[in-house]
Amino acid sequence: MNLILEKLHNHGDHRSARKVAELLNKNTTKELSIAFCGHFSAGKSSFINEILEEAILPASPIPTSANVVQIRNGEELAHVHFFEGESLEILPPVSFEHVKAYCKNGDQVESVEYQFLFEKLPSDMVVLDTPGVDSTDDAHRISTESALHLADVIFYVMDYNHVQSEVNLKFIKELQDKEKKIYLIVNQIDKHREEEIPFSTYNARIRESFEDWGIEPASIYFTSLKDSNHPLNDLAIVKETIHILRQDKLDILPKTIEKALHNVMEEHKEWLQEQRAEEIERHEQIIQSTEDIPKDVVGTLRDVKAKLTSIESETAQIKEEFINQTKRILENANITPFEMRELAEKYLESQQKGFKVGLLFSSKKTQEEREQRSAAFRNDLGDRVKTQIEKFIHEHIFSFLKEQNFYSPAIFDKVQGITILITDGFISGHVKPGAGYTGNAVLQYTKDLAHSIKLEYQKQVQKLMEDYFEKLEQQMQENTRALKVEVERIEAIHNAQEAITILHMELEQEYEVLNSILFRNINTIVESGEMVELLSEYLHRPYKRVRGDELPSTSNKLKNDIQKQEVIQDTMKQNDPTSLVKGLKETAYSLNGIHGFQTIVDDLKKRAGKIENQTFTVALFGAFSAGKSSLANALFGEKVLPVSPNPTTASINKISPISEGNPHGTVCIQMKTAEQLFEDVKQALLYFDTNLINLEDAGPTIKSMISKNEHIELEASKKTHFHFLKAFLTGWEDMKSHLGTLQKVTLNEFEAYVAQEEKSCFVEWIEVFYDCPFTKQGLTLVDTPGADSINARHTDVSFDYIKNADAILFVTYYQHAFSKADREFLIQLGRVKDAFAMDKMFFLVNAADLANNEEELELVCDYVKEQLTTYGIRHPRLYPVSSLLALKEKEGQLFQHPFLKSSLMSYFEEAFSDFIQADLVEMSLHAAQLDLNRAVALFNHFVQQAKLGSEEKEKLQLFHANNKVTIEAHIKEYSTDSFYTLLDQELNELLYYVKQRTLLRFSDFFKESFNPAVIREDGRNMKVQLISCLHELVTDISHNLSQEVRATTVRAENFIWKTLNSWQKELEAEAKKLEGQLSVRFLEVEEFQPFKMKSTFPSITSKLEKQTVGYYRNAKAFFEKNEKLKMAQFLEEELSPLMDSYLKGSGDDLTTHYKTELEHSLEEVKKYILRQLHDYFDGMQAALEQEQDIPQLERVLEYIQQHSK
Repeated sequence: MNLILEKLHNHGDHRSARKVAELLNKNTTKELSIAFCGHFSAGKSSFINEILEEAILPASPIPTSANVVQIRNGEELAHVHFFEGESLEILPPVSFEHVKAYCKNGDQVESVEYQFLFEKLPSDMVVLDTPGVDSTDDAHRISTESALHLADVIFYVMDYNHVQSEVNLKFIKELQDKEKKIYLIVNQIDKHREEEIPFSTYNARIRESFEDWGIEPASIYFTSLKDSNHPLNDLAIVKETIHILRQDKLDILPKTIEKALHNVMEEHKEWLQEQRAEEIERHEQIIQSTEDIPKDVVGTLRDVKAKLTSIESETAQIKEEFINQTKRILENANITPFEMRELAEKYLESQQKGFKVGLLFSSKKTQEEREQRSAAFRNDLGDRVKTQIEKFIHEHIFSFLKEQNFYSPAIFDKVQGITILITDGFISGHVKPGAGYTGNAVLQYTKDLAHSIKLEYQKQVQKLMEDYFEKLEQQMQENTRALKVEVERIEAIHNAQEAITILHMELEQEYEVLNSILFRNINTIVESGEMVELLSEYLHRPYKRVRGDELPSTSNKLKNDIQKQEVIQDTMKQNDPTSLVKGLKETAYSLNGIHGFQTIVDDLKKRAGKIENQTFTVALFGAFSAGKSSLANALFGEKVLPVSPNPTTASINKISPISEGNPHGTVCIQMKTAEQLFEDVKQALLYFDTNLINLEDAGPTIKSMISKNEHIELEASKKTHFHFLKAFLTGWEDMKSHLGTLQKVTLNEFEAYVAQEEKSCFVEWIEVFYDCPFTKQGLTLVDTPGADSINARHTDVSFDYIKNADAILFVTYYQHAFSKADREFLIQLGRVKDAFAMDKMFFLVNAADLANNEEELELVCDYVKEQLTTYGIRHPRLYPVSSLLALKEKEGQLFQHPFLKSSLMSYFEEAFSDFIQADLVEMSLHAAQLDLNRAVALFNHFVQQAKLGSEEKEKLQLFHANNKVTIEAHIKEYSTDSFYTLLDQELNELLYYVKQRTLLRFSDFFKESFNPAVIREDGRNMKVQLISCLHELVTDISHNLSQEVRATTVRAENFIWKTLNSWQKELEAEAKKLEGQLSVRFLEVEEFQPFKMKSTFPSITSKLEKQTVGYYRNAKAFFEKNEKLKMAQFLEEELSPLMDSYLKGSGDDLTTHYKTELEHSLEEVKKYILRQLHDYFDGMQAALEQEQDIPQLERVLEYIQQHSK
């Protein structure tokens, strides 16, 4: 082990060296280390406190321990190690509060070590507490994993309701892969309700989940820290297990150390790879930046080089062949045959000094003979040169130029210019004085002549061909340029591959050396002076020492009482619904038949009918296991909805007031249509790269997919879809005949359609007609799918309920933080909250009975409020409740709780009831009273007009007739073009800010998609991981944009409402200028046609995928050297135009939709106001023209005035 430490130290891997030093120390101290891991707030810290019987660790339902905490028995002392800077040693007295504060500080503190003389903790045992494993913070995850090498045993603690959490299963699997001994603890078993789900069923389901993941724990325990006498509580067995483990520690420790050393060696290998990663990355980038990489690089390089050499040598060979052929032509040209030599001999003879012909006139005859011989010789030689040399030279050149595609008509004259003129001077110039004309002299003379002639031809040919040889060279260069580039390209790939191979070989050699040391020396410990010094360097950090009482106080004054939401007093209630309905009906009856009041009569009847049959929709939202169904049952006072801690494929459940055709207990179940089901199955299969053509093929297709995937570890995004498809396959044969039908079943049958996935996945919605105090108020509760529902349609359905529901209840669980899906849903609520006419949202923290004291309950509520505020929900109406205790209260069971005096449900129910009555009901009553007052006032004016004298009536008839024409003309001719322009501007501005808000969140989306929990160099294909992260990022951005667009519809509709109201006020004001008594009832546009999302986010290209992968070198550089920022900046720039494209499409759709809605609404408003105007003027004319029974009219007026306020 010492040699391993020394080797790691010399390599510079100090992190791994520290782990080996700690293992060496563990081997010496023989301490048994027990680690507690798990989902945050599952009860890890509370569990440790229970074992120690000391409240040493912070225990709270909100995230607490944010770093690794080591607890051992010994003299009171604490060590705090920071990520940066000097460690701290706290000397006695050490305050528990200080230790807790450091445990919570995950930003600065890496780990905490605490010693105390615990009564229940043996001196040879160390307890490790770790941060919640769902933390996406890089430092937290690194600190958790780095501490577990010392753990001999791991107890993994899970919340009863979240055992099957993806986070839990994934982390447990990783621990198992490191060969850790793992005990699983399902904590808070006191939450189990046997009447909701038998324990045997629950137990079987969670064990099946572990089997699906290939998890084989040492044991599974069910525990409760609250109810020590719970029949399912294994707490005593856990404590006994720890006792047994301590007894067996001498067998356990060597195995732990050996396995840990092997894991450290694997980590060191990764470290060695990271050290060479930059160099390997440089070579890999050369390879990746090259397109069309041949499969056989070496063979291809050899072939390309051979081709290049071939072309180069071929060019040289062509040139050489031309020159050689020229030489051959010249050498083979026989221009000095015997006949020519005879002429040459005679010529030479004539050139001798003593040459003389004849006796008489010899001088002249001699000269003539010389000329004759010279001409004969010259002409013969010239002919021979042309036929034996020049002809063949010309042909040779022409042939060459044509073969090389150099020939053109212009070249002909140049070639013909290669010639030698055989002149007297040329032949005489080669005569050597005194040589004579013997046989030898003649031979030498003709040889010299031939040499000169051939040499001259060779020079002329060479001069002419220089340009063409250069062209030939250029042509060769042109032909080989691409090949030379290809050689360079492939050589670069080849060199890079060779370099990578060498680097990997060096790494393998390093591995072999380390493995051989590990194999030979795992249990060998050498105590040398140098080794002791090296061990000390790693084990004993420099500390800054301080006494505990010298540290600043951490205590904060906490409130003693839980602040309850103040119940708003019912100060607005001024209208009694019964008397108001009576007044509306009586007034309508009294005015019926009176000319000009028909529209008013109709409106009053509608108002009365609405109040009598008034119903309100309450939408219930919350993530899976938030206790929605349990809360709903508490509101009903009876167990109506089935409750299960296991995930179900959610459908929409409505609990409605009974009606004539639907008595108490009637359950209507709408099954999905074949089209809906096909889309659901098709979308789910796409996650497994499987396409579905039609629903009939679904069975075989899903079976094939399952066989391929059931034995491999699925990504988080796939698991839910996998379970949905399995449930579909199980229930298909039984349910396929019911598709698209509306089933009526009993309450007993209803439960199966909710809780059994093989049935529920075929259900679109369920409506239960139930008679209870809640529904008797006219309230319909809609239990929506969880925020994390996989059904794409549910996003639209959920938003419709957010927009149109009269009240919204959002339920969160006392011990759960908001998940990503919760967060996105709450942000959506925050986007639209202030756009509603009134605050209709209520937030409930369920399972408040799990609080240990009032201080903790208040702490949790404050934490939830802070979270809601960060999501844009200001001043939330928040209520802690216990649905479990509330149902018991309403069932008349004995209330028992350590500190709560009630379930707290009454505080919420009073506030909610007040909201329904004081806000919703009163709003409709107030509007009805205004209508009633307007009707009475208008009838009063009618009566006063009827009582006028005839002269005055005549004047008023003309007055009203003129006004009618003027007002009608104004309304009909009013240009509404500006309304469309303003709507356009409003939508453009809204969408501009959608983009800006999305960009503000881009950094958060990127961190969630590209985080160390996902990107792990564990042998999986890194390229696939990175592309998967990219697709998740795009999905998040797309979802955010679509949610923003949905929220924009609320603002757009508000804008139209305001525009319509403003226009109606303007029209009324203009009319009142002429007709002071005219009062117009504004048309209430109750709701617009829902906007359907059509625009889809553009698909990302394979080029973008490749570019994204190119920004990743290795995990160390990406996360620790912050190279992820470069990738984030790149992706933000690349995805920005895609966002613009999506928003452009959405903007066009929004504009088209809402311009149509505005046009329709403007037309309806115009018609409604004109109808009122006609009624008004008809009434006035009737009052002025017809004889009226004034006493009767006054009696009617007096009768209806009693209803006016």
